[in-house]
Amino acid sequence: MRAGMRAAVPRGGLPDLSVRVNGSALPAAAQSDLRSVTVQEDLEALSMFTLELYNWDDKLLRVSWSDSPLFAVGNQVEIWLGYVGDLHKVMLAEITSLEPVFTAESPPVLMVRGYDHRHRLARGRKTRTFAQMKDSAIAGQVAREAGLRAQVEDTKVTHSYVIQSNQSDWEFLLRRASLIGYEMYVRDKVLYFRPPQSAAQPAATLSLGQDITEFSPRLSSLAQAGEVAVRSWNVKEKKAVVATEQSASPSGSATVRRAFGASSLAILGQPTRDLAEAGPIAQGQFNAMSLTYVEGDVVASGRPQLHAGTVVDITGAGRTFSGRYYVTSVTHTMTLEQGYQTSFTVKRNAA
Repeated sequence: MRAGMRAAVPRGGLPDLSVRVNGSALPAAAQSDLRSVTVQEDLEALSMFTLELYNWDDKLLRVSWSDSPLFAVGNQVEIWLGYVGDLHKVMLAEITSLEPVFTAESPPVLMVRGYDHRHRLARGRKTRTFAQMKDSAIAGQVAREAGLRAQVEDTKVTHSYVIQSNQSDWEFLLRRASLIGYEMYVRDKVLYFRPPQSAAQPAATLSLGQDITEFSPRLSSLAQAGEVAVRSWNVKEKKAVVATEQSASPSGSATVRRAFGASSLAILGQPTRDLAEAGPIAQGQFNAMSLTYVEGDVVASGRPQLHAGTVVDITGAGRTFSGRYYVTSVTHTMTLEQGYQTSFTVKRNAA
């Protein structure tokens, strides 16, 4: 149980890892007590890691790591996964909790858990107003307040005011991003605020039966509409504000329109002054809807280069379900018993 983490040997070589706390590699004793490492990365939720360690000093007959300053709350953790001679950083995070487990039937263990730096945005609630600012500028300001760098894509529209009403910075920015079809996440102390990069080049090409052990795609037409309309009312000018976004071919919504006829989705109650404000909402909501046409779950051999927000090319699943997919969440797991495995969720806007 207390051997190192270099265990099973899948295709690609011998699994290997490096865990660094506050910039330094784990001591040899901690490395030898490490039983498993899990990294969960998600575009819509706080990303987290879990280290499981044997938590008993056989010589001193006392707990070892749950009392150690090595795993103090707030310490910075880097996790690198991959294969011998080919490691990739999969997470930079901070320790937020310790969970020891003591039972009569088995040796004590310790779960060290932590989150990426988005957890700093999720602490506390604020009520404030941003005046004459773009959403991208707001995201940059909030990032700097949390000690993060910002990489944002210009949202172009300047709002007269935006209210953060009793929300955490995380809830507030996530709402602003989702409204216009943007993503908001943090990686390596950088806050990203941008549209989904679903047209990017694939980070990996994976084949069924070789790299992939499980693939469960789902094509559903029920949530698709040929048009998204944002309808609002300009109180000052006393006139309706209507912005629409329609399907283009090839896309799932275009396929649904040909099969079942025209349909539309109306978004009401969202205050907008003019088409400049309503247009990005219509486009963003349409793109988000379209990207759910095909969704799936994948289990593959360990792929440390895969992150939430990257593209993967899946082959061997037939004409309908082979092709490029956008990765929305990734879980990397390395254990003594099973070696290194990566599971992830994907979606795309056309079959």
